[in-house]
Amino acid sequence: MATTEHLSEELSDQDRVLLVFGYLGPLVLVSLVAGRREFVKWHAKQGLLLSAVVVALYIILKPLHLFFEAFLWAFFGDLFWVAAWLVALGIGVLGLVCIVRGLEGERFKIPVLGDLADRL
Repeated sequence: MATTEHLSEELSDQDRVLLVFGYLGPLVLVSLVAGRREFVKWHAKQGLLLSAVVVALYIILKPLHLFFEAFLWAFFGDLFWVAAWLVALGIGVLGLVCIVRGLEGERFKIPVLGDLADRL
């Protein structure tokens, strides 16, 4: 289960924009460089790790999808692709939850990624 920590200070508009950028793929680099507050940088680190997981899953799953479609029935390839899209949808919803919680001033930790973000 994800844990939350609450921020004691109010976020500025710039911090809010950078926090949203932290979960939008390549824009996480803007958030890491321009973020002044530790809270925003932490969310950017967690967003960077979430983006890395997405890229790693794509690199791993794309060849598997091609294998299923080429050597097995195309039906299995389609089922595999539907499962991959459902995983992508889940990751997208997780990113949206992190954005909303961050804008509320909470540090919403994704179970494994949040602990890694603490160490970075």
